[in-house]
Amino acid sequence: MKSTIRDSQGSKRGQSQRFEAPSGAPFSDNRYSRYRWNWESINLYAPEEPGVYGLYNAVWIYVGQADNIRTQLLAHLNGDNPCITHYQPSGFTFEPLSPEDHSRRLEELIRDLEPLCKGKAFVYGPI
Repeated sequence: MKSTIRDSQGSKRGQSQRFEAPSGAPFSDNRYSRYRWNWESINLYAPEEPGVYGLYNAVWIYVGQADNIRTQLLAHLNGDNPCITHYQPSGFTFEPLSPEDHSRRLEELIRDLEPLCKGKAFVYGPI
């Protein structure tokens, strides 16, 4: 008898498919959308739009804002921030927003999610 292993969203493991965050889902819930922290995933899924974004592994590593989310994520992937590089993200999420709303939303997310990096600095010191 053949069994198929499925993940928590009912998808077959190992099957290649596009994982999109549910529309209207809270930012922190989008971390389960499975946008992988790699060049291919960033280019496929990250929009070339303004907004806020978050990087995570088991915990939130960094929350930032950008005029072009894709460009900023690629810069981080290429090592522009030592704190992000140190904690090695496994995924990312984002929320497109108008530039006028960036700062307010970024402050909310930093307060609620308490990421390990603030700018290029370690909030708690490297582990």
